[in-house]
Amino acid sequence: MRKIAVITGTRAEYGYLKPLMKAIEDDRELDLIPITTGMHLLSDFGETYKVVEKDFPNTIKIQMILDGDSLKDMASYLSSGIENFASYLYENPPDVLVVLGDRTESLAAALVGLYLNIPIAHINGGDVTGTTIDESIRHAITKIAHIHLVHTSFNAVRIKKMGEEEKRIFITGALTLDTILNTKLMSKDEIFKKYDLKSDKTTFLVVQHPITTLMDKGYSQIEELFMVLDALKEQTILLYPNCDAGGKKFIELIEKSTEREYICAFKNLPHEDFLSLMKSVDLMIGNSSSGIIEAPSFRLPVINIGNRQQGRERSENIIDVQPKKEEILNAVDFAFNNKDFLIRVRGCKNNFGDGMAAQKMVKIFKDIKIDDKLIQKQITY
Repeated sequence: MRKIAVITGTRAEYGYLKPLMKAIEDDRELDLIPITTGMHLLSDFGETYKVVEKDFPNTIKIQMILDGDSLKDMASYLSSGIENFASYLYENPPDVLVVLGDRTESLAAALVGLYLNIPIAHINGGDVTGTTIDESIRHAITKIAHIHLVHTSFNAVRIKKMGEEEKRIFITGALTLDTILNTKLMSKDEIFKKYDLKSDKTTFLVVQHPITTLMDKGYSQIEELFMVLDALKEQTILLYPNCDAGGKKFIELIEKSTEREYICAFKNLPHEDFLSLMKSVDLMIGNSSSGIIEAPSFRLPVINIGNRQQGRERSENIIDVQPKKEEILNAVDFAFNNKDFLIRVRGCKNNFGDGMAAQKMVKIFKDIKIDDKLIQKQITY
């Protein structure tokens, strides 16, 4: 029985990985090793490891130490992850180590797996997300990983251009569509009642993350966004950012914002609840990948702020704006009143998968030959 270790470091990442983890757990030929780390174990972000443990009681915890909010602290965060993953994985090596995307937690685990000759399966390589550190981390993990599980054919082509062998690349689609297409989400009345929201009011969903490659980590961008929210005063569901450098300053601003009666802020939400809210709100604003990947399934208009998602494939529901108050306000007006745009949104398609990604990945884990040829990589040109 092959042991498949799946690393999850954040609330959003877990929601994405959960269908895969369930599919591995349910398969007779595979043994799931769920591992929580990173933001899951930090009290400032809601100790979301408890959500994972509720679904998977045998979850392993691997600490990563975050002592501050600077770029140096993020480098130390990575270092602590490498040290603690090394201690655990050396004693408990899985047959395959699964990491997702472009997070520091994934990079730490992947680097350890590389040095311990553990086959690494990387989900969502080949994507493009602008001029952020995420871009560099994602492509670094691609060159470390042995198995590439990608969203689209465009991503597969990029990975091939990076010198990766075609036999290592598999187009699976996005795992989050497994949940969207195969789960009964709550109705608007149900989800709004659960979170004490008024269903007769125009409602925004706002998710804005720091940008570590900017001098002020994107703080001026979220200030501009708050000026927009103050001008409109619509019912707003506001989610805390991730734990990248600058995030604590974002959180301080968010905590002050809760004095505004129109803002409902949450440290975290169960993934199914987040999707149910996305299905029910009128507009999403921010710089989260969920606006690009999940929102098209709900025909939800999204105002994408700044360059964090620059270059990523997108559907007709996206309005790209610079982080300026007037430009965002104009985009809000456009999203609600431009007839041509609204027609395009109602007809938009989600090109990120068919709801079968987890099953495709499970088959790959079962069928792939694990030997020296899988471990020993060489650039193709």
